[in-house]
Amino acid sequence: MAEPRIGGPPPAPRTATRLLAVWMRHWRVYSDSLVANATPAVLEPLLLLLAVGIGVGRYIDARFNDLPYEEFMAAGILGMTALYTAAFEATHATFVRLRFQRAYASMLNAPLTPRDVFAGELLWCASKGLLYTTIVAAVLTVAGAVSSPWVALAPVAGFVTALAFAGLGFLVTSVVTNIAQFQFFFTAGLTPMVFFSGLMFPVQELPTPLREIAYCTPMFHVIETFRLLVSGPAHASVSWTWASPLVVLATALVLGALGVLRMERRLVR
Repeated sequence: MAEPRIGGPPPAPRTATRLLAVWMRHWRVYSDSLVANATPAVLEPLLLLLAVGIGVGRYIDARFNDLPYEEFMAAGILGMTALYTAAFEATHATFVRLRFQRAYASMLNAPLTPRDVFAGELLWCASKGLLYTTIVAAVLTVAGAVSSPWVALAPVAGFVTALAFAGLGFLVTSVVTNIAQFQFFFTAGLTPMVFFSGLMFPVQELPTPLREIAYCTPMFHVIETFRLLVSGPAHASVSWTWASPLVVLATALVLGALGVLRMERRLVR
């Protein structure tokens, strides 16, 4: 039997406990206005499906990747849901907590390190991606825009995708000095990446230089991963689509780790 501790500070909680504490802090704040917070993340991609996938799709005779237009778009809509959910949380929300609310300074009064704070926040961003991807995937299934049972793994893909773009968001947040500067990231960075990575039309239709650039973006591999889950490998855009899930996972691990390290340095400087 271990001898009782006499004097001295109590042992620090385990890493998993500390990360869970950060996660629970964000959940409690977020859940106070859950419906209002969740509405844009869920409604916007579904409106895109209705207005473009189903509305415009009725006037398009061609089948993209041998799929009805609404099903072709379904993969991109899922990827876009996870991307924007994580990117907004890791940029605007993180910056507000850092600069205006001073929330992180308060959190460090607990037995947490700066790395715990942002690793826990990274997991929170990824969890939001999982939640909203699950909801949108369920609605797409009911709407008939899904033809593969592998869509059951869409929440996992949403988690990993959100992890990647939350890490990227942290990298941006670690260098901006004004919240308005995020407009460059979203308008000049994320939006072109989303729309030229296979959301509304096959990447193969782009001119050769743009097509090769699109293949190198993480969003192309995100959409291809979701297309494997939504429609099956027979409807992949390229013969090496099988590698896309591995690319997304590797991107998530690298960007997530770099993002946490950069935010940790910004917090302590």
